[in-house]
Amino acid sequence: MPTFLVERKNIAGDVALLSGAEAGHMLRSLRLSVGDTFHAFDEEGTRYRMRILEATSRSLRAEVLEMFEPEPAPSVAVTLLVGLPKADKMDFILEKATELGVSRVIPFRSSRAIPRVDPLDAKKRLLRWERVALAAAKQCGSGRMPEISGIVSYNEALLRAAAYDEKVIFYEGERNFSLKSILSGMRGMKNIALLVGPEGGFSPAEVRDAVKAGCRLAGLGSRILRVETAALAVLSMAMYHFE
Repeated sequence: MPTFLVERKNIAGDVALLSGAEAGHMLRSLRLSVGDTFHAFDEEGTRYRMRILEATSRSLRAEVLEMFEPEPAPSVAVTLLVGLPKADKMDFILEKATELGVSRVIPFRSSRAIPRVDPLDAKKRLLRWERVALAAAKQCGSGRMPEISGIVSYNEALLRAAAYDEKVIFYEGERNFSLKSILSGMRGMKNIALLVGPEGGFSPAEVRDAVKAGCRLAGLGSRILRVETAALAVLSMAMYHFE
């Protein structure tokens, strides 16, 4: 059954109003009509089952048939900090990270990041990333979207990571410690930050700076992984461990 976003302010009692892109997609693309039912969630994660009461070309009114409490927050909130990749790889990372239940994603620029983004382009990318995350949340029916940061510098990424109970940076030169061994020793935390480099990886100086900032150093085996593979591998392992 299709799932859509409805703003909490547009729900009054057992009636909801949907307009704009969401209503347009429902009415024109999916050709839903009066009497059809659909699922929705609001910005707080509350989920609903609704039925269309009436529709115009640009909006619709729907009856709330059932309301479901938001999914419980994860016991450990996982934040993914990822070096800005080329092309549309960030779209893929965000889509899959949303499906896996990430709490926050922070893209950063580092010395070996290939894209050079001006402020206007950065703003456009953030808007697109938010749309990608919304579409992924709707597709998987979670009702929970990650917080997506604008692009930050590497130093700013380390400052943000420092606030977490645990933080791990992944480096292809690390052979002694794996993520599995590090996670197995973690107890009683509420949040964790995972730092993954861009296509060119982290420089030795960046790794030293991260360790000085309190990050643990971990490797992902003998293979060199693409940034999108590494990001989703570490996120999957962390979510499996904590959930």
